[in-house]
Amino acid sequence: MRQVVIHLFLVLLPALLAAQIVNIEEQRITGTNDSVHWYGHLRFGASLVKVQQEVLQLNTAAQVEHKRGKNLFLFLMDSRFLRAGGKDFNNAGFAHLRYNRKLTDPLSVEAFSQIQFNRLLFIELRALGGSGLRYRVFKDSSGKNRVYFGAAYLFEHNQFTDKTADRNWHRLSSYLSFTFRPWQGVTLASTTYFQPQITEWKNYRFATECRLDTPLGKKLSFFTDFTLQTDKALPIDAPVNTYAWLNGLTWKF
Repeated sequence: MRQVVIHLFLVLLPALLAAQIVNIEEQRITGTNDSVHWYGHLRFGASLVKVQQEVLQLNTAAQVEHKRGKNLFLFLMDSRFLRAGGKDFNNAGFAHLRYNRKLTDPLSVEAFSQIQFNRLLFIELRALGGSGLRYRVFKDSSGKNRVYFGAAYLFEHNQFTDKTADRNWHRLSSYLSFTFRPWQGVTLASTTYFQPQITEWKNYRFATECRLDTPLGKKLSFFTDFTLQTDKALPIDAPVNTYAWLNGLTWKF
């Protein structure tokens, strides 16, 4: 069953600094019809506003998932551009490909690759790939409340927009995620990532995201999403800590 979701953003500048760590847990299939194996969407948004200064905003996003039996393929793409008064406030994007195969009921193996850029964080190109395990720590009898833990190895190549030399790193990547649905229509989901360099743990990335969805009617719901990130692997002049708080409405039909 196909579902179209329209997000009506209540803030002008959502997530000015796009994520250094892409939160894949938020993109996984949470409910499926076994007769349908393909899922996806493509979104494009553009706005141009002029009061005293001109504000241009462009957003594109795509998600394609294929699930059959024990196998899951996931492709994500996102890009954001925001310019106001002749100055860039956001210029970032990524593409992510992931394969997941269930080994036992609670345990799966994953392989992934990703490319991204973020000019405000001095990232010209970050390319990475890796693999690891994903384990379901908890699932209640209804299947609506779940906790997952994942651990993986990844190799990454970094090119920066300033004079910083290219860098290659081997990292561990671990995450803890949970989804709780305490009442009908209410969903609380959170994911926390930790990605240290294997040989030097003070070179790490940390990210945590928490999202709450609350129904306002049969088709309308309110969401609030908070993200906090730390990246110790960026050039000296780049911001180490970033955060974003996004509020909005979702209309389903």
